[in-house]
Amino acid sequence: MPTYEVHYFDTSGRADLQRMLLEVAGASYTNVFLNWRTTWPTVKETTAFGVVPKLTVVESDGSRKDLYETSAIEAYLAESLDLMPGPTAFERAEALSVLSALAELEDKVRPTLWLRTLDERKAGHATYCTETVPKYLKYQERFVRGDWYFGDKLTVTDLKLYQLYLWYEDMYSSYDQNPFKVLAADFPKLNKIIATLDKGKAGEYARKRRNFGKNRWIAKDWKFGRK
Repeated sequence: MPTYEVHYFDTSGRADLQRMLLEVAGASYTNVFLNWRTTWPTVKETTAFGVVPKLTVVESDGSRKDLYETSAIEAYLAESLDLMPGPTAFERAEALSVLSALAELEDKVRPTLWLRTLDERKAGHATYCTETVPKYLKYQERFVRGDWYFGDKLTVTDLKLYQLYLWYEDMYSSYDQNPFKVLAADFPKLNKIIATLDKGKAGEYARKRRNFGKNRWIAKDWKFGRK
């Protein structure tokens, strides 16, 4: 069995789902942390596309291979760790479509994180939570086909949903504004998936191995900051 290295910064960020996939599957992996100021400028020039995360796959014979780009890494791990639906290529493509839609929702809030003033950030987050999120989640709720997105099998799509929920908790729990909780009555299937995952390995990862203590949400400023 291979082992894995996740090369990223000491925060959840774009490596969050990758680590969660490895945790839930019980795979052996190591976090290789980069420092934004000291190590990243040099490491950046060695990467395929000038970005991280990077997943290194270490085979049993010691050979190593590197994979880049968040969506590619997530798809590879889901395939390798039996966290894709099946048995057909069409079902796997459907899973990728769910991941793409959830990632699009996630990305919709990123411009708000960089707004200059407190009032702008508060207004941006309010619009995102009350207008953008419900529009996207109603289609996700409609897609769910059983206890999980794809019936009776846990897949990467369920874990992506939980990862998004955790990110909302990071940002909005201080104000009791996590959209999944505020709009719980509108999305019972999605919240059932989240509640189930929270009781298992994904929840254990979230509580014990997701927060590295360096990047945190500063509630009074409505933005992330470093300790």
